[in-house]
Amino acid sequence: MAPISIIDSHIHLWPESMSNEQGHAWMTPGMPLAKQHILSDYYQASQQANTKVEGVIYVESDVRYEPPSGDLSTWAKGPLDEIKFLRSIVEGEYGERDSEMLKGIVAWAPLDQPPSVLKEWLDIAEKTAGPKTWARVKGFRFLLQFILDQTKFEALVSSQDFIQNLRILGERGFSFDVGVDQRCGGSWQLEAVVKAMKAAHEGVDGEKKVTFVINHLCKPDFEANEESFNRWKNAVGDMAGLDKTYMKLSGAFSELPEGLTTTDSIAAKMKPWIQHVLKAFGPKRVMFGSDWPVCNLRGPKGEESWVAWTDVIKTVLDDEEYGLTQEEKDRIWKGTAREAYLMN
Repeated sequence: MAPISIIDSHIHLWPESMSNEQGHAWMTPGMPLAKQHILSDYYQASQQANTKVEGVIYVESDVRYEPPSGDLSTWAKGPLDEIKFLRSIVEGEYGERDSEMLKGIVAWAPLDQPPSVLKEWLDIAEKTAGPKTWARVKGFRFLLQFILDQTKFEALVSSQDFIQNLRILGERGFSFDVGVDQRCGGSWQLEAVVKAMKAAHEGVDGEKKVTFVINHLCKPDFEANEESFNRWKNAVGDMAGLDKTYMKLSGAFSELPEGLTTTDSIAAKMKPWIQHVLKAFGPKRVMFGSDWPVCNLRGPKGEESWVAWTDVIKTVLDDEEYGLTQEEKDRIWKGTAREAYLMN
């Protein structure tokens, strides 16, 4: 049997110099992620019989930056350092294989700031990246999931500045990765961001509509009661109803209840959620992502959890109850990512 060809649509990387609290505020000393994670480590983690990773999409890793004040290049030094690191990969400092493997970049952007700041950031980021790396920048992310105050969250995503920023990304041909969290934040995060997504598309010509790529199934509460499940289901259905909107099968290990250690038990637990995603979006708008190395934190195989997650997705896609054709499976493994992130 020919190996499964994969585009991993969601990985994170950082050099030794950024693997600490100074590089990432969330990276506490001693935690498993507080060490270098580069593509050579990814190759080792993703070795698995009958799979071949053709390329990866790097997604910003929530690096540390200062409260916005004064010179943008100063308070956003962390995200600029992140771009410099990615440039070193693209320009071959880590070897030709790494340069070729990094097919796309979803960088950080200050979508919580006025549009003038976003435009300034795009100019600075482009100069910092250089032409070869900038060509790999496919989209941007500003993590919304950590805004746990409902009033502040709703005020931000409903603001004209935020909506205009999303439209600016669309006008310039960039996507926006949506990071919200039902389990730790609440269903209201999903419901509020749906309204923002709709507003960003309203009255915009098709080609200029921003592409939305939703991360991690919106981090569902897999132990939700019926009301919470239905709120997740309705919000995801509303997202799927929008043009140019995609969903990643990624990031579930951190949300699953403890005690699920086998591929079959994990696939069975996730089934109602995945069934709805596949029904709402269809396989042509669903893509595989590993969330490496974050998948290792609560993954059932520790440092080998890339393999565990890939096995879960294989089990899901091969389940006859989903009725997926080989073409549809191939779309999820790599075709959807290529389309959503405008990869050559």
